[in-house]
Amino acid sequence: MRLLQTAARWELFILITAFGAVTVWKLVQTSSFSGLLRSADGSMSPGRVQLLVLTIMTALQYLLATIHDPSHLPAPPSNLVTALGGSQALYLGAKAWDMLQDKHKTLEKP
Repeated sequence: MRLLQTAARWELFILITAFGAVTVWKLVQTSSFSGLLRSADGSMSPGRVQLLVLTIMTALQYLLATIHDPSHLPAPPSNLVTALGGSQALYLGAKAWDMLQDKHKTLEKP
């Protein structure tokens, strides 16, 4: 029975890894990353990059904790939730700032 549990755990890990690899490969192949990391003006957005990196790190940490003890879903660490919330707030603050700047520029034009 223990062998079956180990085999099922590895199969699940391989399946999730394969899904992730295929997804990344298709995104890179079709250049669909352009809207993911770039702002409306085409420049690289540091807010989007840090949000993506922190989100991936959080998901991997949670996945590894779940793989370590698959009998139950672990509670997410509070410091990780705080960091992810701060990252989201930083990203949304930058978006709000850009929107206010665009609105201010349109109001200045006669």
